[in-house]
Amino acid sequence: MNTSSVSATSGKAKKPMAGARNAQPLIRVPAAVLDVLAGLILLGVFGWYGWAALQLPASLNPNAIGVGEFPTIIAFAALLSVVLMLCLGVVRCLRHSPQDVTTICRPWSVVLAILILLGIGTYLDKLGPVIGVAALSALLMLAAGERRPLQITAVSLGLSAGLYAIFILALGVSFS
Repeated sequence: MNTSSVSATSGKAKKPMAGARNAQPLIRVPAAVLDVLAGLILLGVFGWYGWAALQLPASLNPNAIGVGEFPTIIAFAALLSVVLMLCLGVVRCLRHSPQDVTTICRPWSVVLAILILLGIGTYLDKLGPVIGVAALSALLMLAAGERRPLQITAVSLGLSAGLYAIFILALGVSFS
């Protein structure tokens, strides 16, 4: 079962295969344009994250990375990556050579998966890490197109148990 919802192909249109599902909506966007649009959105997101990271207090130990330094490092590394992606996207847009076309086969599944990922960040504290990761990862797999119950159950419970073993048992992190 192919559960991918995004693919990149050359600029030439392919013939639909016999028996292919034509009822699903398709969105076709040149890859360079998608890079620029995603880059602008991510520039805003990581710019806000970097600003919030700079507001965190400095470490009491001058030789250690404290609460504020690690998120700041992540923010600046992400901003550097996004700026590079944005520049490459602009250069590819300005070239007059054939461009790859990105096709999103199931746009509503992609939107639903994004909403589930936002739900993970929003409700993980209320649900708890063990139940929250299991439930929300199962929902994410369903949104991505997985329909085998054993696969969904095994992956979500295994992921939850693995995170429990690493963070609570091995590292001693308390989530309460």
